[in-house]
Amino acid sequence: MESDITSARPLLKAASRRLYLQLLSGKGTAKVGPDRDELERAGLIAPDPDRPGHVRALDADAVARARQAELIRTAGDMLAEAQVMPHHLADLASAYRAATAGQTVGGVEVLTGLRAINERLEALVNGCTRELLTAQPTGPRPAELLAISYQRDLGVLKRGARMRTIYLPSVRSDAPTGRWALTMTEQGAEIRTGATFGRMIIVDRRAAVVPILDPWSLEASAPDQAAVITSELAVGLAVASFERDWLHAEPWDGASEAELRAVHVAILRCLARGLEQDEVAEELGMSKRTVQGKLADLRAATGCRTQSQLLYWWAKRELQR
Repeated sequence: MESDITSARPLLKAASRRLYLQLLSGKGTAKVGPDRDELERAGLIAPDPDRPGHVRALDADAVARARQAELIRTAGDMLAEAQVMPHHLADLASAYRAATAGQTVGGVEVLTGLRAINERLEALVNGCTRELLTAQPTGPRPAELLAISYQRDLGVLKRGARMRTIYLPSVRSDAPTGRWALTMTEQGAEIRTGATFGRMIIVDRRAAVVPILDPWSLEASAPDQAAVITSELAVGLAVASFERDWLHAEPWDGASEAELRAVHVAILRCLARGLEQDEVAEELGMSKRTVQGKLADLRAATGCRTQSQLLYWWAKRELQR
């Protein structure tokens, strides 16, 4: 904090500061000149009613607090204006997209570098007016990314757009993500968790941001590359993929009691498909030790001694529902 203050642009020149201190001690006079003008503009001196033709120093702390309050009000007005700016220019942005359609090769814009990706993504999301679809198969998100999401996603919801998000089941045991989910669902967002889905962000069904995948391994070819797809056909395919994954995902509102049940069910479903515990951990985005711990909790709660007994118990329970 100290480095931020000392690196800020000084309010007064050194000569003006010395003149203020001299006036304050009664050892100086404020002759007409640039230093006196600067002190007057800053509100630090005023005519002395007891000595015509002279000036006196005013309370610097009061001046600083008044200026601080003014800057805070200005900053608030600017933030409010920034929040609604994409909405004000939405019609012009739509016209621009229509006029420049086809300028990217095949409706695909390749972005390289995390800064370029984040800036392009921020511009797209800030212009979202109807619907934001996101799928994040990366497990719990870092605190700094959640902090960005609060401001960005709440802005989307305040503009009246619908927002749907899919996460891995592992986020249900992450307290910061749970608080984010609770806040977003209270504001109208819909959140679900699913086991297998691709990473994507779709804005107003007109643009999709996706990783660039190797066609054989289906792994990201480079962590700092992404594609912005604007082809109507390709975006439609991305939306269809999201809707399929959304249909098989389970709703979540951030509540801790629901999260444990959903994680247990996701693990049991994977085991029922024949996956080994390490494969379950990989698919659900959690460690093998976490999977083993969840299964141990389930066995203790149900009285089952083995994994086979646990799967049999779960199968009977599902049939009875």
